[in-house]
Amino acid sequence: MRWMRLPLVMLLSLASFWAQASLSYTSPQLNEANGLVDIVPMQAKVLTNNYLAERSLSDKSEKSPSLVTREETDSRIRTPSNTVDAYQILARAEFNLENFRASINYLDKALELTEEYRFPYKRLEVQILKARLRWKMERNFEKTKQELALIEQDYATVSNPEQFARGVNYRLYMLKAEVAAYEGNIDQALVYYGEIKPYVDKSPSPYITIEYHLELGRTLLEHRLYNRALSELLYAYWKAIEDNSSAQLAEVNRTLGQLFYDRRVFDKALDHLSEAADFYDNYERSPILARVLKFMGDIYYRQGRYNLALVHYFNVIDHERAENNIERVIEIRLSLSATYLQLYNYPLAEQYLKRAEDLLEYAEFPELKARALILQAGLNYYQKIPGTVIPLANSALEIAKTMNNLELEKHAYQMLHLGYEQAGNYRLSLENLKTYNALANIQQEKLDLISEDAFRQQKEFTEQTLHYVGQSEELIETQADYRKFQKITATILVIATIMFLVLLRRGHVIRVQKDKLEVLNDHLFTHSRSTLPNLRMLTAKLPASLQKSSNTYEQWHVGELINEPLNDRLRFIMIDVPFLRNMYLQHGYSEGLKLEKSFGEYLNGKLDPEARIYHFSDANLLYIEPSSENNKDPEAIFNKVQQWVAEFKPELHLNRIVRVGLADYPFLPRAYTAVNDKELLDILLMSTDAARTLSMKEHSSQWVYLKAIDNAPAASLATGNIRKACKHAMSQGLIKVHSSYQNEESIKKLLKDA
Repeated sequence: MRWMRLPLVMLLSLASFWAQASLSYTSPQLNEANGLVDIVPMQAKVLTNNYLAERSLSDKSEKSPSLVTREETDSRIRTPSNTVDAYQILARAEFNLENFRASINYLDKALELTEEYRFPYKRLEVQILKARLRWKMERNFEKTKQELALIEQDYATVSNPEQFARGVNYRLYMLKAEVAAYEGNIDQALVYYGEIKPYVDKSPSPYITIEYHLELGRTLLEHRLYNRALSELLYAYWKAIEDNSSAQLAEVNRTLGQLFYDRRVFDKALDHLSEAADFYDNYERSPILARVLKFMGDIYYRQGRYNLALVHYFNVIDHERAENNIERVIEIRLSLSATYLQLYNYPLAEQYLKRAEDLLEYAEFPELKARALILQAGLNYYQKIPGTVIPLANSALEIAKTMNNLELEKHAYQMLHLGYEQAGNYRLSLENLKTYNALANIQQEKLDLISEDAFRQQKEFTEQTLHYVGQSEELIETQADYRKFQKITATILVIATIMFLVLLRRGHVIRVQKDKLEVLNDHLFTHSRSTLPNLRMLTAKLPASLQKSSNTYEQWHVGELINEPLNDRLRFIMIDVPFLRNMYLQHGYSEGLKLEKSFGEYLNGKLDPEARIYHFSDANLLYIEPSSENNKDPEAIFNKVQQWVAEFKPELHLNRIVRVGLADYPFLPRAYTAVNDKELLDILLMSTDAARTLSMKEHSSQWVYLKAIDNAPAASLATGNIRKACKHAMSQGLIKVHSSYQNEESIKKLLKDA
């Protein structure tokens, strides 16, 4: 037994029309409050009050548009325009909280500001909102029409940018359509909706489009024009999904739930209400969530799924603190009583009914009073309390007839039928049963005008039509984008082709230049015969290499490096190879060229990765390698060089004698940069010359190694003539001479004579 039917348009949902989410305030606080005013009005009220309390109204003498920029940068002030917006948000929040007097007071404050600062369109907006809230509170047709007429007169006297004027005109006509529809003049309401349709179609705001179709769908739903209402609401539904407008989508889902509930398509109603509940559940203490849950409980009740209905009703009670409406508090307890009555739990049914009746003593709600009387009659009937069912049912019937509520009348007659039957008066019981059946048939005939199956088909057809329209629009846009893409692609292709040809040409030029550069480098930096790096390469690379070695060694010496950088200390070996000087005389020019090139390639193959070799002069080679503990012995290096020469083309009759001069870098351990690259080469030439003289004297390979002692000062070689300085240092014992020849004095004499 379920006669309860939610109102087609819930009172607090009116603010969804006035939710100005399409507007963007310069203050983030106002934006946030505006988005919450219909979902959590208390939170919106707190945010807006904080905004007004934290900021002071800007200087009244300053009415420049630059105030907007100032407010964005100065959080201590608020512009008059934003103050008017804040008062409107507070008015809507107070109205949603059913504080009607406070709501009107805020609008009066807003009107005062608009008059003081001469905001004509702001004033019109506030006047329209005030007229709408008064209309919702009082439902006074004549008074509302007079207010709208005055607003239209003010609107006609204002001349400002057309876009603002059309926005105000849109709000005005939406309110006129709502008033006409509530008065029962649906045709006039549709005329008003039609007059502002061009503005909606041209509006760039998806919010306006969704709002328009949602309000039109609600109006059609109120007048039971279900198919047309379905088309409008489904359009709003898909548009809200397309534009990701979650708040509006939740409102559309609530209205679609009402539509399917009225058409007794309960599964679809539950689907849409579940989507709405999922959205509102994200907001703590949202009063709308309680209403959605109550609605879902009513549907489960109608389906006979009483346990699920109880779950939702109790969830509503958990959210009661978010509601500030005694009518809904009474209604939920009546719903719980009716549910427990269906479950034959008479004690709990009576308990919740008693709570509802206690509250009804302090409030005048005729419909709820009639429902309580019918519930009490039902309880008395099932508990077999004689003599009480009929009086209670008659009282409920009188209220229902006064309200012209067919649903309540039907259930009152049903209880009269059961009461007279229980009392044994079967004639009156039958009469009331006939009346009950007649009323039920009237309701059924209204529902049968459009069957459930036809309604489902209508829904599918409408969705397909909307989808087709959307696809057509997308196709047109896609074709336009495709043509643009074709033009852009063709342009890019031409540019890319030109760039590709330019790059090909550039690559060819670079490749030719690179080949020429490589040839030039080979010519400049390699010996023309041996292909070893030549003296020009040595001149270019040696100073930087010595500088790097000096810096690293100096860092270690002063403690900046932990480990001694042995690999950054270098050993220089000047090698005099006599056969390079004589091979052209012995083998001829052509064979000499081949032999010298072959010798260069052979030496390159013998080098370690860290070592380098340069063709210093015709018969002299400069070999450089890292100096470490493993190769500290100069004789070992000499033997390695001797072995290289000995193993080169052993089948040829060549002079295998080598003369080797050696020196380390840094040459002076205590003065790392005292000897530069040219001076180091001079020292090597001295030692090599001494080795050559010894070799010619002894007819064998010889080596001479000059090594400065650890404490040799830099001043000892700072005379400007490195040869004389070395000779003087040797005489003082600052430079030690090591050689393959045992007579050190003879070698010193050779060096002094050099």
